[in-house]
Amino acid sequence: MKKNIYILSIIISLMSLHSCETDNYSTPDATVSGKILDHEGNQMELEQGSTSMVIRMLEEGFATPTPFDLNVMQNGTYINNKIFAAKYKMIPVFGPFYNTSDTMKVDIKGSVTVNFKVTPYLKVEWITPPYATADGKIEAKFKFTRIQPPAESNQTMPNILDYQLFIGLTQYVGNNNFDNLVVNPVVSATNSMEGKTLTITAKTAMRFSHDYYVRIGVRVNDANKKYNYTDIKVVSVKLP
Repeated sequence: MKKNIYILSIIISLMSLHSCETDNYSTPDATVSGKILDHEGNQMELEQGSTSMVIRMLEEGFATPTPFDLNVMQNGTYINNKIFAAKYKMIPVFGPFYNTSDTMKVDIKGSVTVNFKVTPYLKVEWITPPYATADGKIEAKFKFTRIQPPAESNQTMPNILDYQLFIGLTQYVGNNNFDNLVVNPVVSATNSMEGKTLTITAKTAMRFSHDYYVRIGVRVNDANKKYNYTDIKVVSVKLP
């Protein structure tokens, strides 16, 4: 009997030791945040959510590290406060900009800020703010400018693909969040349209009186086919 009690006490001690060892494992408590800036130092206009560009992270110290991605918010900022403290390589990918070889090597511990500068394919600008027409539609005038790739990148300017008017009920309007009942299909575009005033109008009148969030997106024919955007404007529509 005493022998059995002795064996049982050893087992309990070992289990307690294992529990302590498990509790001593580190937790992901470091924070990394920053901004995605264009070639002029302005924050990029993007989409909200996983369909936008991402920051790809690779932990150093492994022969073939498994990449993981950080989502970027619509205003070109990002933050993740559940990162394991370690040394990482970070690079912005899958966005409406020229590929960059500017991989950042970052020692993340505590709270770290890492900003990236990229060269977008296009600059998309309002000619006049979008407005409501007499028949309750939303109309906009805009232009786009193609941007030269960085000289050292050995990349070429991709061709223009199309443009779109995006209308929604929230500030998160974009290609992944718009009212397809009032928005026309995408409009095919060519390089010859660069710098010209383009007009685009909603397919139908707005369905009710409301403040609508509006932006224009133009994209090029690259592998990612992501939009370069204007900033977002609010159009107040008051129906009879």
